[in-house]
Amino acid sequence: MNRPMTVLVLLALLASTACFSLPSSEEAGISYATAPIDWPENAPCLNEETPELAKEIVIGSTSTVVISGGDNEISDEAWERYWPSFGNQKNSNRNLEFEDSCFWRSPSSRRDCEGDECQVIVEADGYTWVELAQITAADCVPAEAGCQPFSVGPGELAFIVTKKCHEVVFREDVIELVGPDGERAVMHATTDGNPDLSVALPAGWSFEERSLAGPLVLHPFGTGDECFYNIIRDAKEQAYHQYEYAGASYP
Repeated sequence: MNRPMTVLVLLALLASTACFSLPSSEEAGISYATAPIDWPENAPCLNEETPELAKEIVIGSTSTVVISGGDNEISDEAWERYWPSFGNQKNSNRNLEFEDSCFWRSPSSRRDCEGDECQVIVEADGYTWVELAQITAADCVPAEAGCQPFSVGPGELAFIVTKKCHEVVFREDVIELVGPDGERAVMHATTDGNPDLSVALPAGWSFEERSLAGPLVLHPFGTGDECFYNIIRDAKEQAYHQYEYAGASYP
């Protein structure tokens, strides 16, 4: 199994940015087409060689997750005693539900990037890191309950609008969230490896378990250089990639 370079798959990023507030997509001026981007047939993967230890931090000022890389990456030995500077935080491992993935490029790089251009290098605490994902906004259902995306209550869902140029592949049984207007999202991570379907969902939302007849391959959404995903969280801190939407654009 080719695990992704970022073993957190965003949940750890969400947990570690709990002290930061996020605007709604409307407040942030974010809107994207809900058709998958044109994924290159032979897209190079930043995670082609999966390291035994993924060394990742969150840059708090930009809500960006980065992984050790570049000309001055942190060693395994230094990582053990490393403590990020104020405002940044180490990421933790998550229990993943998908079988394969490919990080094509940093989210702020251009679609026509080549080679090293596809990796945006960030300097922090005297080391170099590669940008992998960025949280941009958060919306919640039901909206009238207020939006606290890092503290989701029973009967609520948080939609974290995230930039990441990431292909995710499911090959076996999946658990999906199904919404009242055709929305669909597939569970990709849990806190302990045991999905909990007893969590209360908003009105009109339900779970569906199904066996795949073939691979379910997810690609980000948008146009041009965009790579958007909605990462949904429930009250049990389970996370889902949304791949079907209620309309031709989000929100």
